Amino acid sequence: MGKKPKGSFKDSRGKLFVDCAECKRGGNGDDADKCSSGWNKKRINNGGCFCGDLMEKFEI
Repeated sequence: MGKKPKGSFKDSRGKLFVDCAECKRGGNGDDADKCSSGWNKKRINNGGCFCGDLMEKFEI
């Protein structure tokens, strides 16, 4: 069972908002192809988007 993310959530329409610090392509992620806006974000609630991929260790 995965951990509950602190900055990522589902909005009222059911779409997943992924915090940059919890994204595969963000500052804490391990993807080789980093995001152009979130590659240096390592703190929660410092940015995010609806098109990111949540890291495997988190579960919503």
